[in-house]
Amino acid sequence: LDGRRRIHLEVIDAVRAIIPEDMPLFMRIYGSDILENTLLDEPSWRVEDSARLASIIAKHGVDFIDVSSGGIHPLQELPLVRQEGRHAAYQAYLADHIRKAVNGRILVAAVGGIRDGNVAEEVLANGWADIIFVGRHFQKNPSAVWQFAEDLGVVVTQAPQIKWGFVGRGIGRKKMGAAR
Repeated sequence: LDGRRRIHLEVIDAVRAIIPEDMPLFMRIYGSDILENTLLDEPSWRVEDSARLASIIAKHGVDFIDVSSGGIHPLQELPLVRQEGRHAAYQAYLADHIRKAVNGRILVAAVGGIRDGNVAEEVLANGWADIIFVGRHFQKNPSAVWQFAEDLGVVVTQAPQIKWGFVGRGIGRKKMGAAR
């Protein structure tokens, strides 16, 4: 842990020194490299290590962490994907573990496979994370926010400059002279 956390702490302290005190500092961390069961003879970064790191960086002024696992090593065995055949919120268990360990000292975000409003709500309702981040799904489907809203039965309010492109210019505006 000492070698890996040193660069984190140096960067955090340097950034914290130059940003306003009331500006939140966000950081993405690896929840686990998920290699402990495949590369048995090599040291592995585990979720317990990340939980300890999260407690330390909270003391250095990080307000919010985004927990990922990268998912880029061919030997990684992402638990919910391989064991249950699911892709939805497959990294939320990492955020959950870290969130419990930091006990409210820092906000924790879950990422990974959150592709609909019901899954997002499940992650938040179960307390697995304080916030969810959706990346690739929004890149592939820029209108996903409306899909999430439909899944959850809520209405998304749009800025007038955007809304008129979907419903027509001037819709909902008072007609000139109607108040006379």
